[in-house]
Amino acid sequence: MSLSTLRRGAANRRRAQGGYTLLEFLVAFTVLSLFLTAGLAAVAVALRSDQQAAFVTLATPLARAKLAAAGIDFPLRTGVARGQFGNGYLWRAEVRNYRSAAMYRTGSIHAYWVEVTVDEAPGSAGRSLSLATIALARGTRP
Repeated sequence: MSLSTLRRGAANRRRAQGGYTLLEFLVAFTVLSLFLTAGLAAVAVALRSDQQAAFVTLATPLARAKLAAAGIDFPLRTGVARGQFGNGYLWRAEVRNYRSAAMYRTGSIHAYWVEVTVDEAPGSAGRSLSLATIALARGTRP
């Protein structure tokens, strides 16, 4: 083999290796991009879940307090009552007749279905939490 043939073969190999290196770089960059995209999507889901958990943590005791205050903060009569908590959350209480039972000499007992819904402040993500219970109230004798 002549020296010029060896040089041409070495030059061809260098060019082929240079192209192969570019292809390797593009594949590696694509794989890295996919991993970064998946990682950022996972972070976004985690942040959204964290905000949902924070809302549920704050809204649950507020809804329970309104259920416990049924008949005190709002009357136990069929209808809807609304208001706002100090932290900006809105509440809505819906009272419906459930059942009545006559009691001997003492009048009657009325059962009401009470459902309290707590919503985030307007302009937020629009999260909502609802709790319900049955509340009893003594009625007057007919």
